[in-house]
Amino acid sequence: MLSPRYRRLWHYHLKKCGGTTLNRWLDSLTSGDRVCNPLWAGSWLLGDPDIEVAACGMAEELIGRSIFHWADVVHGHAVLHPYVPEGTFRFTVLREPVSRLISQIADWRRLTPADTQNEPADIRDMIADARRLPLRAMLEKHAHGKGRMLLDNHMTRALAAGRVGRNVARMDAASLLDEALNGLTEDYDLVALTEELDLGRNALCAAMGLPPVAAIHRLNVTEQSGKTIPEADEAMDLLKHLTRSDAVLYRRAVSLFAQRDRATALTYDAAAYETIHASSALGLLRGTPKNGATCYSVRSAIPGTGLHGRDGGGTPDCAVWTGPGTVATLYIPVPAGMQLSLLLWIRGYVIPWQREHTWIFVDGEPAVHRFEAAEGYADLLVVDAISERDFIRLDIEVGATFTSDQIGCPEQDERARGLSVDGYGWRLVRPLPVNRQPAACLSSAAVPRPSTPRGSCDRRADGPSPDAVAPPDPDGSASRTAPALETDPV
Repeated sequence: MLSPRYRRLWHYHLKKCGGTTLNRWLDSLTSGDRVCNPLWAGSWLLGDPDIEVAACGMAEELIGRSIFHWADVVHGHAVLHPYVPEGTFRFTVLREPVSRLISQIADWRRLTPADTQNEPADIRDMIADARRLPLRAMLEKHAHGKGRMLLDNHMTRALAAGRVGRNVARMDAASLLDEALNGLTEDYDLVALTEELDLGRNALCAAMGLPPVAAIHRLNVTEQSGKTIPEADEAMDLLKHLTRSDAVLYRRAVSLFAQRDRATALTYDAAAYETIHASSALGLLRGTPKNGATCYSVRSAIPGTGLHGRDGGGTPDCAVWTGPGTVATLYIPVPAGMQLSLLLWIRGYVIPWQREHTWIFVDGEPAVHRFEAAEGYADLLVVDAISERDFIRLDIEVGATFTSDQIGCPEQDERARGLSVDGYGWRLVRPLPVNRQPAACLSSAAVPRPSTPRGSCDRRADGPSPDAVAPPDPDGSASRTAPALETDPV
């Protein structure tokens, strides 16, 4: 991990609280071979404990004590709190309880029997009833039986389990509330909220010394909500009864976030990261030689933002897409006071139009870029620069990002994407003369700067030909013509 403060990270993933989205991002904080395999631990709260232990092949305690030596980023539904070692950043995420419970039912309703064939029989029956029965009837049948852990104050039970153990599934939720409240306050370095997930992520970055975050693509989002489940209003009294302890817990989580983390989350930015953390954090990154250059692979921890999670992790085809926004940022360790060519190995683009509508910024200033040929790549993007620090911030901006639907592609990737990248780095051009002070080797005037504020989601350019797909223009504002970029080396 590229944190100067913590050796490991543990996310206790409470169900339907935005954890799937969060975990994909968390995996990018360490190398691809140091991420957690969810099958290692199971849930430890569902079905038959003997079945779960047999599936893992190890006793529960042995897994708990081993897993933090197998991975730097650990996440899942398993109750690992008793086994978390020192030097681990511990956090969890809570959600408004009625919305969480409705989302859980809606999620089950979209599943098919094939999706649940490996679940214990009672879990399969409960999910089948979620599809078959009205909401009230389903809750009345299962909330006080085998489904109690998931349907009756799930967040209270899950947080208390770290202190009480598996018996939480058999106990009254009200009797567990004090343990859950104490755990919330004492057992976690950060308690974030689903409703403000990006703000919570930024609080995490500030605490761990990571680059500040941008918006990320939401995964495992159930399209149905309380407003679109017709029976939700009719069953609201039962929904509130089944979340009565969770409601108290959630109010405490909101208060904790406001008291401990909100101010930092709102103010932590690139300037703070670069001033306080970047030099020591990026010093942990290790490059490898590549055709005379120094290359940092996306298989390692990725010090940046505005990127989707790894595709093809653990394979030679591993790469990341920029997106969902139009600006991606990479922090690159470099030798200070040297003239460099910054390099970006590009696998491809969603559409060719994006190649001609790409802008580069070095430490916040516009920079001229060029493309070179590289075997196995669509392009090697090259930018000449000098840094007075031992790192450089490289911002990559595209005129627009696209989903598969927007370009009529059968691939059906719902993520808005820009460029696909598998490496970044630098090569030395020549030593800086002793009598010359380090300075940006490109003036701001070298590239016509876009007229809208940099980083705005409204940064669009004139689209491709009428036969091609034009960039989306959600606010109806006028498009602009992209500046012509110089292609000669500086």
